[in-house]
Amino acid sequence: MGKRNFKSPLQKEASSITFISPAALSREEKSGVILEGTYVESSPNNFNEDKLDFKFSDDKGNMTVINAGGNLGWAMQPINIGDYVQVSYNGKKEITKGKMSGRMAHDFKVLVDKQEE
Repeated sequence: MGKRNFKSPLQKEASSITFISPAALSREEKSGVILEGTYVESSPNNFNEDKLDFKFSDDKGNMTVINAGGNLGWAMQPINIGDYVQVSYNGKKEITKGKMSGRMAHDFKVLVDKQEE
């Protein structure tokens, strides 16, 4: 009998999955583009269901999840599933308005690829 190769018919198999934590980015003093890929979905954060984590796929099928933090949820609001995006992390910035004014928060920028059709 030959070797069997079982795969899920319900989902595309990813080569790998990576989790990105804003706290780790800050600790490691990383900044700049952290991801380019297709927006797959959002799901509630395991530690705070009021915040969302965001999943992306690259051209090779590798998955990346960026954990909720800072202004990422706000930056992702206009992004649609299937959009190709570039996500940048800009370190922590001081919040200048609202009830959180004066506190430091993770700062993300999300750009969407708007290629002409």
